[in-house]
Amino acid sequence: MKEFIRNFLVGLALVAAGIGMIETPFSGGESYSILAMIFMPIFGVILLFGGFIFLGPALSTIKSKFFKAKSSLKSYIANAGTEPEDTFSTFRTDYADFLASNSTEENPKVQNDVTQMFRNILELQRRRLRRLNVSCSFKSVRKSHSINLPPVVSDKYSDGKYMIDEIKEDIAATTEYSKDGKIIYTRTDNDIAHYTVASAKHISENEIVCPNCGATQTKEQLLDGCDYCGTKFMVEDLSEKISDFALRSDYELQYSRYKNVRKYFTPFVGFGVEAVVWVSYIVYMIFNFSKLQNESGAGFFTMLTSGLFISGIAALPFTFIAIGLFNAFVFPLIQLVASFSYVSKKVLDKQKNVEKNNRQMQVFVKKTDPYFSIASFYSNVQNKLATVHFAETDGQINAFAVCDLSGLKDGYKNVIDMQTEYISLKSYSVSNGLQNALLEAFVKLICLNGEKCTVRNEHISMRLTKSADCKTQVVCGPSVLKCKGCGTSLSLLEGKKCAYCGKDMDLEKHDWVIREYEVLR
Repeated sequence: MKEFIRNFLVGLALVAAGIGMIETPFSGGESYSILAMIFMPIFGVILLFGGFIFLGPALSTIKSKFFKAKSSLKSYIANAGTEPEDTFSTFRTDYADFLASNSTEENPKVQNDVTQMFRNILELQRRRLRRLNVSCSFKSVRKSHSINLPPVVSDKYSDGKYMIDEIKEDIAATTEYSKDGKIIYTRTDNDIAHYTVASAKHISENEIVCPNCGATQTKEQLLDGCDYCGTKFMVEDLSEKISDFALRSDYELQYSRYKNVRKYFTPFVGFGVEAVVWVSYIVYMIFNFSKLQNESGAGFFTMLTSGLFISGIAALPFTFIAIGLFNAFVFPLIQLVASFSYVSKKVLDKQKNVEKNNRQMQVFVKKTDPYFSIASFYSNVQNKLATVHFAETDGQINAFAVCDLSGLKDGYKNVIDMQTEYISLKSYSVSNGLQNALLEAFVKLICLNGEKCTVRNEHISMRLTKSADCKTQVVCGPSVLKCKGCGTSLSLLEGKKCAYCGKDMDLEKHDWVIREYEVLR
């Protein structure tokens, strides 16, 4: 920014001086000698050339900023260039194709990117969209840079069986829902994409920890079936898989934007005052040009630039007074009005307290479960919430629950999108062989009512439980999605009960399950 201001001011001054030197000897008439009329324009051209050297980079910066301001986020996403191909850009492309597709293909590309459990959850949303005859268009692009965060941030750790990457990706995205060719809802995200990526833990190049029982074996042994627990894996089961994906903002990012608003407004106020003074001078000069020229003998451009410079300097005290009054009285009013529709200081402080509580709870839970991660836990909860809100049958809505949630199904039957505002872990304890987690979740639901969409907010209280012996953070699909009674493959799309022998999946031994669920408002 400093370099831009320097280039712009120096370049503008040199150009003004150059044009003034070219113009002055001709407008002054006989008062200038032949030598002055020859050499002043030559020096003026030299000054012009120097001015354009400085102005070139400054004008390029202005053009770039103007283009970005003029282009909306949606058009920026639509016109973005090709992204570098990696796990996350590939997943977002496959995810968009999956939601947009109406085909019933058994092996969509997205299943190469995600875990079996997450694949089932995505299928629930796609089935909901199909039933309501709603089309979804998802577009996204990773930002090339960010003031607040690098494009991709990773936190890697092991939970004993899996290597887990908690990823934050700075992206811009739009999700557009349409029905019968008419757009019914558009969601724009300009924040952070959160991923949890899991892969089997490698001890060496060919030695892998079994994601089910934790025994170390060779890759070949695991593919044929673990020697200890008998679970069979495909190569894909042992490689990197995304177990969740969500678009939600971070407190640090939102608070940084909140504080920067004042920085963006202040220059506009200052330039606004200066602009009023400059316009007044230009109007005065136009109506009194002949009189001013007779008195000064200067040309039009010389009077214009010198007058703007002098009036701008004279207006500086009034500019600082206007900025002070704006920041003291007008800006707080703008923030108050904005808080009704966007993020206010009160909401940000609440979110800050939630994140502070998250850090404290993570430290507390780790005393019992050393592998516990609050980020992975919340991603797990978000998947459970998606299952509840997109379920079509009693079996699906109770897939991750040991209580009966069937009564909620009709209330969620028209939900086409779910956004998690934030989740807060209120308490954690271990008793009777179970880990108990009491939490609150705030979600925004997009519902289809006839041909239009409505938005409703939900404040949910949940109690989740998991076996005290289970310390892993990621659920092993090949182990869980197999009936312990008859060996048949299970699908959470059909619920947790085996269609052949009727045996229920004991998911609580491997994963968090919903034991209590209450909508507070």
